[in-house]
Amino acid sequence: MTRRQEDGWIEWSGGKQPVADDVLIEVVLKNGMRYEEYSDEIRWNSKNDRDVAAYRVVGAA
Repeated sequence: MTRRQEDGWIEWSGGKQPVADDVLIEVVLKNGMRYEEYSDEIRWNSKNDRDVAAYRVVGAA
């Protein structure tokens, strides 16, 4: 289950890509790294410290 914060961040515990392709997403990884990337370029279901911990939608292409 995901939980949305007031600032738009959604906690992520893994699984299939939660948004359509070509959506600009800001992500925070479990290792603390933070970046923006298009949703279809993000590894949503990996099993290491580079897993997505939270994301928020920045915009669509």
